[in-house]
Amino acid sequence: MKKLLTLLLTVAMICTSLLFTACGGREKVDISTAKTIHDLKGASIAAQSATFHLEVLSQVEGIKISDYEDFPALLIALNSGVIDGYVAEEPTAYAECLRNPNLAYLPFVNNDTGFTAGPTDTGIAVAFATGSPMVAQVNQVLATISEDTKKTLMEQAVEMSINKNTALGENLALVSSNTNTSNGTLKIAMECGYDPFNWTQTSNVNGAVVIANGTSGATLYANGYDVQVAKYIAAELGMALEIYQYEWNSLIPAVQTGAVDGIIAGMSPTAERELEVDFTNCYYLSNLVVIYKKA
Repeated sequence: MKKLLTLLLTVAMICTSLLFTACGGREKVDISTAKTIHDLKGASIAAQSATFHLEVLSQVEGIKISDYEDFPALLIALNSGVIDGYVAEEPTAYAECLRNPNLAYLPFVNNDTGFTAGPTDTGIAVAFATGSPMVAQVNQVLATISEDTKKTLMEQAVEMSINKNTALGENLALVSSNTNTSNGTLKIAMECGYDPFNWTQTSNVNGAVVIANGTSGATLYANGYDVQVAKYIAAELGMALEIYQYEWNSLIPAVQTGAVDGIIAGMSPTAERELEVDFTNCYYLSNLVVIYKKA
């Protein structure tokens, strides 16, 4: 219900903005030829609230900055012309543009043509409660995953995100051979709505995992890059896996209160977040890009 209300409020705000634009308030800025982030000057660029994506926009002079609660809201704003583009991780942008041929993205490269950012800003890591011994244990597991495997798994995640309930047609790149779950249950939180890192689907195809706290009345499943990494970690630790869906701003509180054990949700281990939780080493590194709508 809360997500529906948020979406309705977003649509209402966008409609108001469109009305204002129709009266001469804003003209669309074509950013399709931008080669560096500094070529975005004059444009209206957005990012998700409470993320590093929003912070990096301060590096670009002369743009109008806005923020939205989640990626569906950003997409609505982009398609309706309220913004000229929004910041996303490159895998997310690639998947979104495959789904929507009217969209494209500017392939900026961090610290070169793109935003100034370090691994703790654009990498993603597993979060646990402060002082948790799980950090060291999971780091040992993550060290066994090669860069080639990470790359292949992300390519598979993008493909699966386009047709969420269709069999992949090949074996997943990251699978544990351990079937022993005698060490208990690993409870992991994520949004289940951030393709290709994590999403919601209606079947267990491609190794999807049941969302343990689903409230829709129907059984829903989580899948994506994060889910497959979570499955591998749990299996290697000899644990069963449970996935719990939370809104972005509720992920860290869920760990802090003990409702879940950890977060695997495309979350970067920023200095601000490290004051609240402990992070493992990064299990994926990405560039930050800007999605725009084609003319």
